[in-house]
Amino acid sequence: MHDIAIIGGGPAGYVAAITAARRGKKVVLIEQKELGGTCLNEGCMPTKALLECVETYQHVLHADRFGIEGAGAQAQINWGKVHDYKQGIVRKLTGGVQYLMKRNQVQVIRGSASFQDEHTLQVHTPDGIVVIEAEKYIVATGAEPIALPFAPFDGEWVLGSSHCLSLPAAPPVMLIVGGGVIGCEFASVYSRMGSRVILIEMAGQLLPGEDSDIACILEKSLRDSGVEIYLESSVLSLDRASKTARVRTAEGMSEVMADAVLVAIGRKPRVSGIGLEQAGIRCTARGIEVNEQMQTSQPHIYAVGDVAGGIQLAHVAFHEGEVAALGACGEDVTINFRAVPRCIYTSPEVASVGLTERQAREQYEGLLVGEFPFSANGKAMIVQEISGKVKVLVEPVYHEIVGVTLVGPRATELIGQATLLLHAEMTADAMESFIAPHPTLSEALLEAVRGALGHAIHS
Repeated sequence: MHDIAIIGGGPAGYVAAITAARRGKKVVLIEQKELGGTCLNEGCMPTKALLECVETYQHVLHADRFGIEGAGAQAQINWGKVHDYKQGIVRKLTGGVQYLMKRNQVQVIRGSASFQDEHTLQVHTPDGIVVIEAEKYIVATGAEPIALPFAPFDGEWVLGSSHCLSLPAAPPVMLIVGGGVIGCEFASVYSRMGSRVILIEMAGQLLPGEDSDIACILEKSLRDSGVEIYLESSVLSLDRASKTARVRTAEGMSEVMADAVLVAIGRKPRVSGIGLEQAGIRCTARGIEVNEQMQTSQPHIYAVGDVAGGIQLAHVAFHEGEVAALGACGEDVTINFRAVPRCIYTSPEVASVGLTERQAREQYEGLLVGEFPFSANGKAMIVQEISGKVKVLVEPVYHEIVGVTLVGPRATELIGQATLLLHAEMTADAMESFIAPHPTLSEALLEAVRGALGHAIHS
């Protein structure tokens, strides 16, 4: 008998395990693949490692902008070493999670688990079947890519995001289906690695969840790097034999030949095969239903991370895992989604927290908007990355900051400061006397906050 049994060792699961173990609970964690889940092994971390290689390559190619001659002509991509670098990062991070499991005395079982009833798990391991009983359970099985109904993933021509992390070379022509976060990130990677990239998006803009002015800045940058973008378009069929896609665009029907097709149309909760019906756990197409304490329809069973159908971000999974573990330990804790940063690692980077301008205008009449372009920021000029801007949204009565969006250099780092402003419920007035370090990119955030009240200095 264990105090808490956790299914899944990704960001939500392993954080839950550590949190509960440090409160004296006897914890067992079941994971059928590698600890760290999609994020550490096939998602966030290897993707960002690959992006860092791309950024370095681009800096070398354009070193003449900084007066360094002869570097660009000699630059070549050694894909073997790129993958070695990427996998080295993954090994260190997954090894770190393994160490934390041992340090906190969390029992780890390799295998696939499913509920036999609401109080019992059956685990299929390489050594046979293990039956586990626990007082509380936490389901953290994550999510998986959604395939096109007429073209399942084959890992050779029709690819998911994980497949794109281990290609032997940049394909001459890559077709990307989906202009959301994953599609735009890989378009940014492979277009700058030498591929001809064709991106198809059904909506009228890239990044449909963000404001159109932000999406337009990213779209221009991608087009400038050679990406062919077709909005309000869709892929109707894929023919593996001829490596041809039939595409419907605003101009009509056409055929596109591609050496690789990345399908990035979303991810779905991984709920099959874990015995939810046997445990009496309610589930919809969006995922397992949970309350503010991350409890399922069975109060002693929790669900966290992507499988719970909420915001599919690793840092949200961390938070949910901690909340569920504290609840399973008897503490009264609820989830807090007030200030969740959203990061997109394209070139330029895009990052947001709080409301978009579209959402804010629906809630607040007379919304105050402050903007500041990176083209007017000294540090952006120094690093030769002046594309983009900072946008700050302020509600008109108390001047509380309700949303921030950045598109530009180091946006995913700068959003941490903006997240703190929303988390602390800061007002624009309170920032009037704030002293920002100079010269830094972060000055643009202060200028945008002041600009919402009409007090910006440098614009």
